[in-house]
Amino acid sequence: MTEGKKPIVGVVGAGIAGLATAKELKDVGIDCEVYEMMPVIGGVFAHYGWQDGKLTSSSAFTWFSDFPTEHRQRHMRWPEWLDYLSKYVEHNKIGDRFNFNCKVLSVEKNTEIGGWDMTIHRKNWSNGHWTHPKKIDVKEETFTKHYDFIVMGSGLHHGPSMPKWEGAEGFEKAGGVLIHSSKFRNAEDYVGKNVIVVGAGESGSDIAWLTSKVCKKMTVSMRSSPGTLFPHEVNGNTADIRDNRIVYSLPRPVWPMLLKGQKTFFENIKHESNKARQAAFKFAAKSNFENRNCIYTINACKSFGIPKAVCFNNAEVKPMICHFEGRDVHFVDGSVVKDVDVVVAATGFKVDIPAMKDKELKMKYSHPRLLWNNMCAVDEQEFFLVGFCRPHQINLITCCEMQARTLSQIVSGRKSFPSVEEMQKQIDHTVEHMAHTFERGYKALVDFIPFCDGMARFIGCQPNYLKVMFTDPKMFIPMMFAPFQPSQYRLVGPGAAPEKARETILKSPYYQWPKERIARDTNVFLVLMVAGFADLFNVGGKHFRIQGQLRPLFKFLAAVYSFVIMKLYMFDFNKLAFGMFFLMAAFANGVRKGCDAETFLADKTQPWFMRMASSNAVFGKKVD
Repeated sequence: MTEGKKPIVGVVGAGIAGLATAKELKDVGIDCEVYEMMPVIGGVFAHYGWQDGKLTSSSAFTWFSDFPTEHRQRHMRWPEWLDYLSKYVEHNKIGDRFNFNCKVLSVEKNTEIGGWDMTIHRKNWSNGHWTHPKKIDVKEETFTKHYDFIVMGSGLHHGPSMPKWEGAEGFEKAGGVLIHSSKFRNAEDYVGKNVIVVGAGESGSDIAWLTSKVCKKMTVSMRSSPGTLFPHEVNGNTADIRDNRIVYSLPRPVWPMLLKGQKTFFENIKHESNKARQAAFKFAAKSNFENRNCIYTINACKSFGIPKAVCFNNAEVKPMICHFEGRDVHFVDGSVVKDVDVVVAATGFKVDIPAMKDKELKMKYSHPRLLWNNMCAVDEQEFFLVGFCRPHQINLITCCEMQARTLSQIVSGRKSFPSVEEMQKQIDHTVEHMAHTFERGYKALVDFIPFCDGMARFIGCQPNYLKVMFTDPKMFIPMMFAPFQPSQYRLVGPGAAPEKARETILKSPYYQWPKERIARDTNVFLVLMVAGFADLFNVGGKHFRIQGQLRPLFKFLAAVYSFVIMKLYMFDFNKLAFGMFFLMAAFANGVRKGCDAETFLADKTQPWFMRMASSNAVFGKKVD
């Protein structure tokens, strides 16, 4: 790149990663060109999604941090989501950055002049998806462009991953239909059919539920248990309205307490008069508990599709498919489903970047967790990935946006990379943290709060909760206890819009069963206080630390609590001082026991503080 000349960036993909990158680069005065193989924006939703599909995370926080949605208690259907993305492009005036019908064939380093050469094949690549124009006029051509930086925003869903089952060809020859979930369009196509859905992720769950309502027989085949099962709605609210910052800041070793608490909540759900829906909650409680699935052990499956298909429509659950014999499908446990009409493989997508032709470069980027912020190799600082991450909860859009903001600060020269040693140290810390907490997690899985807060610290847009507590208590309350707001990252620093961010935060909805909400959040707050004391006195080990920006706040509160005890003792208020001390000591002992998974989960009783927050205690008699 010529000295003094602004860099030009080549971006691959027009999903949320590409959109966020184009917008953030524009905000720092950097030009980019975005290449999208399909004729419209939207990524996987505009290429593979079915019309009845909807987002798994709700509008409580599924929006760009400076472009919030107005109504925040719904799961947007995919057409609505694509409309939101179109409005985002229009609002930020970035439509001229996009080049559609352009497949990137290769991205190769230019060893003579530096930078990267991108070869693009323009033609009609449409797969006929319902979001695409029916008529597409495009002149076919192949051309090469040179860029100073490359951003791969094509994400984790490059192409369908289809199992190779023995006898699959014979199944199709016998009249059976075998498709990947990316080709699923409408449940009505399977009226009266004998259907097997393979896969227990969110797509498989949704397809199983939609199809079970109209098909003759539904069977769900699972290699392993789903992730942590969450419904879309609970008590008339979107379920993720309960996903606030304090819950996701807890030290990760307290996961047995969360697991048992969630089991109690699901089993004692109070709003359900529908017996089948009650059964679905109990199905999920049993599955989560037996498989030790909670928000701190594995990624979520934010769909009750499988529980509902089983409890409402008598779907049957089977293990992995072993092989096909004609139209009969055999499973690894020896069972057989005969005369199957359709098998839908909801078996995910390939994680691949075909345009990367250099084998050494491809190997460096093959495991996103081994990259700095899941974005770039320590020795390859002109090539970024955006969106090659999957948060265990909350939403992907904020992760992509924070990555885009981070790289935009670097590309524009406003920020510099940390030293190679510091970058590697951060990567090593992330790898160790994820192995300790999410040992069963997918290789692109990220822990949302430390992941996004870490980039916020680099950018300089991290919220200071201690300061906000004293200067703006009205905003502090929803920042802590309302569902997580992406706009927290717009209060200060580069790209800040503090007035709009504050207004957005103050509009946050709350879970509308206040007794249960307050009881649970009081419990969580007290556990955080225990973690604050552990941090203050350097006990409990490095993993028993609050995650993200709340750590300084609770360390401060623990110091204040300790100071008050000391002063009370000094002024001979001994009973009060000892009372405060033993109260917190008793609570800390309960938390310590709650971190011992084997003993705690085997014990059918709960600590006194957890019993106070259960729906049994809050609402009275248990639902049968």
